[in-house]
Amino acid sequence: MMMEYITLTEFILAVFGSGVAVGKIVEKIERLDRREENQAHKNTSKNDRRK
Repeated sequence: MMMEYITLTEFILAVFGSGVAVGKIVEKIERLDRREENQAHKNTSKNDRRK
């Protein structure tokens, strides 16, 4: 009976850890996308001011 609880606990911790890891990867991808959008916006803004 005790082994079943240990296995269930390990499974829950593994799922939680995987969720955290996936969340961090998604957050990094979103930051990269935002950074590229901001860079593109800065370039267009500078070009518009020069005209």
